[in-house]
Amino acid sequence: MNPVIELVSTGDEVLTGLITDTNAGWLSQQLLELGWQVRRRFTVGDDKADLVQLFEQRSHEADLVIVNGGLGPTSDDISALAMAEAAVVPLELNEHWLEVMRAKYSARNRPMPESNIKQAMLPAGAEVIDNPLGTACGFAVKLNRATFIFTPGVPSELKNMMPTEIVPRLVRLFGLQGANEVRRFFLFGLSESGLSDRLDSKSWPPGITLGYRASLPTIEVKLIIEQASPAAVQQAEQQLLDEVGRHLLARGELDFKTSLGSSLANRSLTLFEEASGGRLTDTISTITPEFEGHYLCGLPDEARDLATWLQGSSRELALAIGAEGPQGIPLALLTADGCHAQTLKVQFRDPLSRRKLLAFAALDMLRRHLGGQEVMIDYDILPCSERLILAS
Repeated sequence: MNPVIELVSTGDEVLTGLITDTNAGWLSQQLLELGWQVRRRFTVGDDKADLVQLFEQRSHEADLVIVNGGLGPTSDDISALAMAEAAVVPLELNEHWLEVMRAKYSARNRPMPESNIKQAMLPAGAEVIDNPLGTACGFAVKLNRATFIFTPGVPSELKNMMPTEIVPRLVRLFGLQGANEVRRFFLFGLSESGLSDRLDSKSWPPGITLGYRASLPTIEVKLIIEQASPAAVQQAEQQLLDEVGRHLLARGELDFKTSLGSSLANRSLTLFEEASGGRLTDTISTITPEFEGHYLCGLPDEARDLATWLQGSSRELALAIGAEGPQGIPLALLTADGCHAQTLKVQFRDPLSRRKLLAFAALDMLRRHLGGQEVMIDYDILPCSERLILAS
């Protein structure tokens, strides 16, 4: 049975939206990859009474509560004090952590401010969790049913502590792997809302739920598997692929260098681009160093004209993104069999997002060709106004 895991984010700046709480989402993702799904998330400001009440309440309902933030040296950093009051224990000076902080300041040839002593004041009986990067140690406290793990709010410190300090403690608490298994599928060309319309209305086998994560230009769909039979998992995978398989880029992880690098080895690839502003060249360079790239002005702005122009380049394998015209932006792929061309309408206003989408759409044409798939398909997020193939 899966443990009940909850997250608490603290701080007025998080509660009021002055800063974006990226830590909670990152923690949820990391835990899910390990097979542990977060059940609930809470956000609380710098109010001691609210924190004490929440800690006491969640101590009876959760198996693990990870509290992020409120461990600094200033007066509004009150997570340790609130935990001590909830557990009805005093704060005690942790001499070990005090010496660690002094050593850190000494290594920088600086005296430690007196205010930092507060960061070594922990609830009596707390277990120190090392923070190699900062002065705020983490700590763990057991209260009623729950184990509370307190972590610093600085993202780099949290991310450094997760694999070395926090995950080993979770393994000791709950075993080597959570009960959940996650299977990941990366898709291109679908909107998040359109994907939800396609998938959420369907009936999925018991013990399997869906998760989504949009990261332009792709969407990751997760099959979260909890106590489902192998037959049910296979059924769910097939159901997913039947619905959106044409848009599948990769399973498990998205790594074009591995998946496309070998296909492009010893191939003479040439790139021409205008509207994508060099983004296609940058993207291809991460996959293979063996290509010829040209960022040009004055490329055609219609699919047929771009295809004709590309055929005239006398290249073996070439990919082009033309100029923006009244109907959109043309993309063309020249192969030994002919030239595939289409004009796509990019509805995003942000220039970087537009360039990302164009480069990825062109890369998808190349990927599909190298994989023996249909080169051009419909994309929800990039409406097509023209599509053609010119024979070689």
